[in-house]
Amino acid sequence: MATHPLVALRTATGPSQAAYARLIARTHAELGHGQMAARREKVSRWESGRIAPEFTAQLAMARIHQVDEGIVLRLGWPQWLMAATGDDDLLHQPWSPQGAVAVSRLTAAAAGEPGTALIATGSCLTAQIRGALAALTGGARPPERDGPRIAPEALAWAEQRILALERLETGSPVPQHALYLAARTEHRLISDLLTSHGYDRATGTRLLLLCARTATLCTWTSHVAGDEAWTERYNLAAIRAAHAAGAPHHTVAYLTQLCYRHLRRGDPRDALALLRAARAIVPRPTPRLAVKLHARQSVVSARLAERTAGLRALDRAEHALAAASPQWDPEADPTSGNINEDYLDFSRGHTWLRLGQPARALSCFSDLLGDRASPDRPPSPYDPVQLCPAVEAQLDAGRIDEAAATIRRAIDRTGGFLPGLANRFRRYLAPHADHPDVRELLERLAERPPVHAAPDRGEQHP
Repeated sequence: MATHPLVALRTATGPSQAAYARLIARTHAELGHGQMAARREKVSRWESGRIAPEFTAQLAMARIHQVDEGIVLRLGWPQWLMAATGDDDLLHQPWSPQGAVAVSRLTAAAAGEPGTALIATGSCLTAQIRGALAALTGGARPPERDGPRIAPEALAWAEQRILALERLETGSPVPQHALYLAARTEHRLISDLLTSHGYDRATGTRLLLLCARTATLCTWTSHVAGDEAWTERYNLAAIRAAHAAGAPHHTVAYLTQLCYRHLRRGDPRDALALLRAARAIVPRPTPRLAVKLHARQSVVSARLAERTAGLRALDRAEHALAAASPQWDPEADPTSGNINEDYLDFSRGHTWLRLGQPARALSCFSDLLGDRASPDRPPSPYDPVQLCPAVEAQLDAGRIDEAAATIRRAIDRTGGFLPGLANRFRRYLAPHADHPDVRELLERLAERPPVHAAPDRGEQHP
């Protein structure tokens, strides 16, 4: 489930729930709002999302985190917390080419600690979706800018480098942190070209699409490291840039990626809203994109305990795959190079897992759990991420030894996980800490793998 933004904000500032409750109560009194009980249980209920703090308590929290009262009034709970995390500017840019350029600049220039919380949920995500759909009818023109012109060969070289990175993302032995550094470097470069050079509308459109592609590269690599906040920031930047470039299939491809984030960590109703937006933007998707949309729908339905709808969506995904061309066209289906029977098996397994049938899920994950190494397929930094639902299914089915062995093989093949992914597997294993194999594995997951550059954030889109 999703980590509430308040959890990320509180833990970033340091205090425990009890200490945070005392701090809020003290600030509440200092603001002249009277005494309030400083109970840890209050903070726990707020962070669960079950209840919202009373308004005066929110004002005390806003004072602690240096957020203006006007922002609290304008955005409401919990959206105003985004202002405290620095995401307010990103989330409230206009849905225009100029807004897309601003978001590109923010994601390229910003740096911060990894975060486990999604940054746009509920009404905040709804506002993002409405902005995108409203902009469809706005007729915004691609940007143009005065300044020193970009040499055509420089842009061609950038396109070749980005294409090479996209190929590496789909499977290579290159360490994940190295891929992330390369992707982020390209994203910064394209953002710099958009904000400091001159170009006509055709070149501006080309730059925006490249910006969307580099943001997507950063999305994948951030996801591998378990950094949900940066994954979503990059994902939103990709959606805005593709939208501003007038590339509806790219926009929908990136919306389905965002849908996956909310399926895994958030509210399935948010994921459903994203799917509806994707279908509104591209009512007649290509067969490959249709596979992805139906596969996402199957897991949404499973999360909502709608078994019949979930299985029907899987049937539609199978029919769409049968109609898909074996030749992948990245212009029409920019993130669908992995659409095949393995992808469909993954989706079937994920659906059965969310329907509460881990044994059936494991029957779909059999190839994923086998030895996938071959001379034609080198070990990929993304393999462990795809194992997550399979490990969940093994644990839910009571196959603790098998789950531990699966994680151990993945560590041996990759040389170790970055902290975010390691912590994710530790959360899966924590309820089984009394098991001898699990105790040893938890200690191993607490170790940090050796890297030759600063550890960064990063995932492959399933």
